Amino acid sequence: MDRRKAAAALACAGLCGHAFFLPISIAGMQIALVIAAAGVLLTPPRPLSTPLDLPALLFVALAILSDLVAPSGAPPLAEATLWRSLLGFFVVTHGLRLLRDDAPVWLAACAAAGLGLASAVGLLQYRTGIDLVHLLGLRQHPALVAAPGVAGRFGAMGFFTSRLTFGHNATILICFLGGSLAGGALPRRKALVVGAACALSLAAVAVTFDRAAYLALGVAAAAVVAHVRRPRIAAAMAGIGALVLVHPGVRSRLSTAFSESANSDRVFIWARALEIIRDHPFRGIGFANYPHVCGAYYDRVDPHFFMRTWAHNLFLSTLAEMGPLGLVALLWLLYSAFRLALRSASRFAPGALAALCAWLMIAQFHDVIYDTKVTYALWFALAAARSAWPGSTQATAG
Repeated sequence: MDRRKAAAALACAGLCGHAFFLPISIAGMQIALVIAAAGVLLTPPRPLSTPLDLPALLFVALAILSDLVAPSGAPPLAEATLWRSLLGFFVVTHGLRLLRDDAPVWLAACAAAGLGLASAVGLLQYRTGIDLVHLLGLRQHPALVAAPGVAGRFGAMGFFTSRLTFGHNATILICFLGGSLAGGALPRRKALVVGAACALSLAAVAVTFDRAAYLALGVAAAAVVAHVRRPRIAAAMAGIGALVLVHPGVRSRLSTAFSESANSDRVFIWARALEIIRDHPFRGIGFANYPHVCGAYYDRVDPHFFMRTWAHNLFLSTLAEMGPLGLVALLWLLYSAFRLALRSASRFAPGALAALCAWLMIAQFHDVIYDTKVTYALWFALAAARSAWPGSTQATAG
């Protein structure tokens, strides 16, 4: 086997594995990505450039710099590298260039297979509380949480340990696959299978009772409808989305999405984030340092408040940790990502746009930039929009 064929084989195996494991296992998706990266390094495609190179490099550089000048010192290395999921975009993008033009179709099918499996487990978990990962001996303690507002049921978590992580991850993949279906990216037989996986996953997301996921699905559906301009697709999306409202628990959770009393914890967190920003207006407290700094601010108001992670808002967390320059870098990265999706000629572009809109909506209420299980899925979707399927040699201008 010559070098080019070996590189293509590694890229194909790695990318298919990465796509399948996206909704299942962080270890699996990362190991598969390393295999794909080996293929890219074996015979790097030329030129090695994408529209996200400079904004991604600037964001990472400023994250490192913010830690080097942080008043409280740098966090542990494992916490300060949570932006590593950005590498996924570049590996998938360049790995696809080693393969046939229709490779994204197979990757979408692999992602749908993993999503369908994870969703089936999540639906079973909702009814029984079962944790297959624990039963297989791969997790020491079972992971389960009571379903909010539904007595005797459990929030769907799939193979993860958080219903929110599963709900966010599945939402990004549903949006990518659903938008790609709307864009006509998949042949008929694969479209039917992928559509069935999306329908199953919608049911699983419904029983995560994740309000941000509900809102994200609505925003993404509107973006797809506006982008593809197909009335039948709009009607179908509206009908499918309305089905999840049949569940009384879902209706109850959705009704509290914008209730101040039901979201008093977020009001508290956002108020403390503004205090941190006020005290560190220029250089911030250092990327990934928020959990190490916020305690002093929380204790002054409520020492018993337990949710001490980040600011539960992408822009507040970034401004607090990296200052105004970091926020500008983030905005440039997001602008470049939207520009990539909107300018792409690939039929996967509507899926990438939907995934990006959904991720950004979730990011208004959760810190998904630190949740690599979710953000890997976003970069995967955007990389698919860089593919040359169908048509020209390069599907994305610039």
